[in-house]
Amino acid sequence: MAWTLARVVAVEQENDPKEVGQLVTGRVKAVFHWGIIVDLGLPFVGLIDVLYIGPTDRYVIGDQIAAHLDGFDERKKKYILRPPGQVPVIERLRPKGIDIEDIS
Repeated sequence: MAWTLARVVAVEQENDPKEVGQLVTGRVKAVFHWGIIVDLGLPFVGLIDVLYIGPTDRYVIGDQIAAHLDGFDERKKKYILRPPGQVPVIERLRPKGIDIEDIS
């Protein structure tokens, strides 16, 4: 499976009181093979990447869910979300010698 790493930056919008790492809630807006789109009630939607979705996870449009706010993808204009209990992708890749900070 091929995938690209988007540049993720901290949320720095003055009108957005949310902070990186905070647990947020929202409603599932769409379910795709590449991820889950979540309406957070903010200017932009959130994305749970397929890397965080297990074979037994079931997301249904309209479900209310909780997730950690990991950052904001400026290019895609989406908040990056991570389900509770999941280790951030950056932490999973670091032991394999991949450092996201070095990828531009």
